[in-house]
Amino acid sequence: MTTEKNQHPAYDDEIDLFELVQTVWSGKWLIIFGSIVFAAASAWISLQLPNIYTVEVKIASVDDDQGGQMNAMLAQYGGLASLAGIPLPSGSGGQSDLLLEILQSRSFLSRFINDQSIGPRLLAVDSYDQISRTESFNESLYDISSMSWVREVSPPQTIVPSEEEFYEAFAQALTVTKDKTSPVVTIAFEHPSPLLGYDVLNTLIRRIDDFARNKDRERSEQSIAYLEKKLGETRLVDVERVLYQMIETQTKTLMLAEVNTDYAFQVIDAPQIPEKRSKPNRALIVVLSTLVGGMLCVLFVLVRSAIRKRNA
Repeated sequence: MTTEKNQHPAYDDEIDLFELVQTVWSGKWLIIFGSIVFAAASAWISLQLPNIYTVEVKIASVDDDQGGQMNAMLAQYGGLASLAGIPLPSGSGGQSDLLLEILQSRSFLSRFINDQSIGPRLLAVDSYDQISRTESFNESLYDISSMSWVREVSPPQTIVPSEEEFYEAFAQALTVTKDKTSPVVTIAFEHPSPLLGYDVLNTLIRRIDDFARNKDRERSEQSIAYLEKKLGETRLVDVERVLYQMIETQTKTLMLAEVNTDYAFQVIDAPQIPEKRSKPNRALIVVLSTLVGGMLCVLFVLVRSAIRKRNA
């Protein structure tokens, strides 16, 4: 009598290591060939990728002593002035975080790109010659001789890139990293042209510094005018003393805005044109692609062997 066991032969689920190695060895030429194909393909692809250079600048916020003095006086004499019916202007305080957010804002960067006329270099430059230190434009995007855009695009894009395109390209290239343990802020710009990164960072730091300077100058002038007006409306000696001190503090702020070269941020490490690219790491791309290709080939050999055994 035929048993159920004989009618349905059981499959051995245990892995035979020797058989596994033997299967892989039998398909060694396929694995080697596949790995070579992956290596060659990854090498060709990596050579098509443009060189990317990273330019960095390290800055630190300048201590806001005048803002600190103003806040201290407000805390000490604010109640006295309120009793006299004189609302005092608020102190400025530290604004480095706010300035960094403004630096990365759409309106600030869009204005910066337009004022500096770097749109063609931002989107159309695709290579850089280290020997001659010149930039090469992609001729299918921008005609340097006529200084006009010639790219072919589909709606809703237009031949001349929009403000949105410029901003997105700039925002992707710009990185702002703040050190949690120190006041140092690192601003980096990645682009095929290190010349563009160098020009951008040098000008960008000056622009945000001038922005802070002009804002504080305008605020101080308005505060002085307001305090002088309130000074003529009070006869209380203590309140007059506070107002005079606040006017003096705001006058010092005006003086610092005119005199200081580094007003909001001090440059710790100025940007330099790098000699070596930061991306792509072509050797790493080839090694990883070869390993992945080899593993896929091994998996293919094992699966093919398993299918053949099951069908036998």
